Amino acid sequence: MAVSPLVVVLGMITGLRRAAHWAAVVGAVLAALLIWWLPDFTLAGDAAAGTAGGAGLLVLNAAAVMLPGVYLSQVLTRRAVHEALQEWVRGLPLPGPATIALVVAGIAPTVEALTGFGVSLLVTVPVLLALAPPATALRQAMLGMNIMPWGTLGLATVIGAALTGTGTADLGTATAVTSALVFPLVTAWAALLARPRRRFRTAVVAAGAGGVLALGLLVLNRLGAVQPAGVLAGLVTTAAGLALCAARRGRTGSGAAGRLLPPRTVLSAYGLVLGGIALTRVAKALGAPPLALHAGDVSFALLSSPGLPLLAAALILDRGRPHRRDARTALTRVGRPLLALTGFVALGRLMADSGMIGELGAAVAGAPPLVIALAAPALGMLSGFLTGSNVGGNALMMPLQERLAPDGAGLDTWFAALQNSAAGHTVFTSLPMIMLILAVAGDRAKSAGVTERGLLRFGLRVAAAVYAALAVTAVAVVVVGGAA
Repeated sequence: MAVSPLVVVLGMITGLRRAAHWAAVVGAVLAALLIWWLPDFTLAGDAAAGTAGGAGLLVLNAAAVMLPGVYLSQVLTRRAVHEALQEWVRGLPLPGPATIALVVAGIAPTVEALTGFGVSLLVTVPVLLALAPPATALRQAMLGMNIMPWGTLGLATVIGAALTGTGTADLGTATAVTSALVFPLVTAWAALLARPRRRFRTAVVAAGAGGVLALGLLVLNRLGAVQPAGVLAGLVTTAAGLALCAARRGRTGSGAAGRLLPPRTVLSAYGLVLGGIALTRVAKALGAPPLALHAGDVSFALLSSPGLPLLAAALILDRGRPHRRDARTALTRVGRPLLALTGFVALGRLMADSGMIGELGAAVAGAPPLVIALAAPALGMLSGFLTGSNVGGNALMMPLQERLAPDGAGLDTWFAALQNSAAGHTVFTSLPMIMLILAVAGDRAKSAGVTERGLLRFGLRVAAAVYAALAVTAVAVVVVGGAA
């Protein structure tokens, strides 16, 4: 019976094709009914209050980033910042495959890490359509959605850390390790889709770009800069690509002066957000009160949330005047994801605090550690695929993943990181993301015969390779942890 809420959620999404937010609500209600009906699962009154308070603060953590993030993306679209970025990328003096690698490993992660919700597709899809046929370009756009554990300023990692009681920097660093093989893989795959003449050289250069992104994420998370890590690592990768552009232009003597620098509007918009985050960190270091709320082992600190810098950047760009239409649009776009997140968080907390997750963990505890290591990435990828969200996948499966870690090996954080990576790196092939890509492409996709089914088949092929990369890392973690 302990697994029945998860089975119902899976059945509603895959079999009945219901929206994720309704499946999450039904799963949470079923978990509550099981706790009320079966004596095996109990939740005392004080524990119930702690569960409700913790779930509420987790949702508040997410809402405080999602709402200002989507509002900022609306402001950037209205002020043609995204359009300026598109035109700049199109004008870079690079061959097609190199530009694709730069988009997938540098520009797309930067934009998605700042705003989330697939906003980077508004930039990458038009750019890639100008570089390749629609069938190829839309597959490359899917692969550009790779930064999810650090998307929306690290929201999934922050929520995952709160769900497991792990330090955010610890989980971020471990996730950077478990994701390290994925970034070179998807970048090289995207570049090879362009069918370059020098396939091996293209694959090496593209994998190198993905490696720069992975290394940047590892260093930044190790330094504790988890929330802006995706933006900064994407900028570092982009800067490395531009340095190669400059070297290539110097050798050939071609290209117009100044084309390597992004437009001022783009630099100012991103600079405002990063500067705001830096100011809040300085204020916190100087002893400013964090303005925190606590419930059980979960907390929300206003000064630590990137929501304030996001909102401040949007207001500064609009000279302090809130834009009502953008605000209404942001509320509309965030409504369903927040409802789904609330349901998945409630389901996860109820199952964890009532003993359901403990029973499931005990059922698999007798399996060999290597079998558990191979199962963990599969469960994480399933959660990301079903929910279409790294945050939602973590809320659904993170408590179980933490229990799967072999006892006594100190691998709890590593299994939480495997969940974080696996869920995040599968979102690109989820049906909501595919539908968003097709919507952005519009008539170009229809006229080329690109369908939801075709993109899904491609995504599942890539997901199999992603699973292999994650499984190698998982086995290495278990072997090293067992030896230690």
